[in-house]
Amino acid sequence: MTKSQKNKLFLAFDYSGKRVGVAMGDASIGIAHPIKAISYKTSKELMAEIERIVSEWKPSALVVGMPRKESGEPHSLEKRVNRFCKTLESRFKLMVHTIDESYTSVEADQFLSENKVGWEKRKKMIDMVAAQLILEDFFIASSGDTESRA
Repeated sequence: MTKSQKNKLFLAFDYSGKRVGVAMGDASIGIAHPIKAISYKTSKELMAEIERIVSEWKPSALVVGMPRKESGEPHSLEKRVNRFCKTLESRFKLMVHTIDESYTSVEADQFLSENKVGWEKRKKMIDMVAAQLILEDFFIASSGDTESRA
């Protein structure tokens, strides 16, 4: 983690076609918490809710999970996620970091299932817990620590 990232609040996003999971975390302690899953129909609706969240939390930077395929081929969501990142950057004038989000939704579902969260509640929570995992991975990668959170 660079000196400039210490004592800074970050927001992370797990972007999908129907929902965007949001988490916040403090880089100085490397801990993230899920805060919301935004269900949306239009990008205008999505950006209005993100604007509200950014205004409330006042992050110093944003982190977005970038979908990757194991084969190295572009993921079907990659272009949309890149566009989402550019929109965030231009709208909020904040640095937007990306990090591989491979398997975060699977891990989030497994974690919630192991903690006896029922399916109806779990499907509403998966995206925000995935955002939490994305942010924790970012903190670990930024710290130079070679251990993953797993």
